Amino acid sequence: MKVSLGRPVKVNNLLTTLNITPIANRNLKKMEARAWEAIKRILTASSNKAAIDAYEKEMA
Repeated sequence: MKVSLGRPVKVNNLLTTLNITPIANRNLKKMEARAWEAIKRILTASSNKAAIDAYEKEMA
């Protein structure tokens, strides 16, 4: 499941509320793509660990 703050407008509204300069939509998409790659790596590692733990528990 992909989690996000919402559309770029919502992100920039949040940043404006925090008195931070808004980010261009293009840059937000790039950041989202990088974050998603990191999330996928973590999910894969977590799934692999769970599978190994389940296997070891079954064999014990």
